[in-house]
Amino acid sequence: MKSLLKYLLIASIGFSASTSGHAQSTTLQNASEWTLYNLHGAKFYKIALDSLNKYRNIPLDDDSMRMFLSKSVELPSNKAPVWMGAYVASCSIDHKKRKIDISSYGGFLFDEADKKFYSIPENIQKDWLNYLADCAGSLSTQ
Repeated sequence: MKSLLKYLLIASIGFSASTSGHAQSTTLQNASEWTLYNLHGAKFYKIALDSLNKYRNIPLDDDSMRMFLSKSVELPSNKAPVWMGAYVASCSIDHKKRKIDISSYGGFLFDEADKKFYSIPENIQKDWLNYLADCAGSLSTQ
């Protein structure tokens, strides 16, 4: 049942996002091996990539992440959003591990390697945030 709900959610988001807005191709669309870390209470921006393995973590579904990120757009460098809370994830791009900071309240994320912000379209932000919150919730109960 859970797999069916996940499939329906991904299908509806994909359809919704494909019919509104123009996403541009981003490096993150090609990422794999997504992992979410439990950094509750830590200053996420101070944690080095090579220190992430010290924290509890869970894998994120690559297909779900790819679907959300396929709709993302790069934000102009002069439009950096304000952080009020974040999840920390990592992924692999071209066989290199990268740290990705993900806003826990807004639809944006930051690739620390490229120093670029990306935005998730408003019409799928609620689903994006719910997906991340569900994953983070299961991480904190491990």
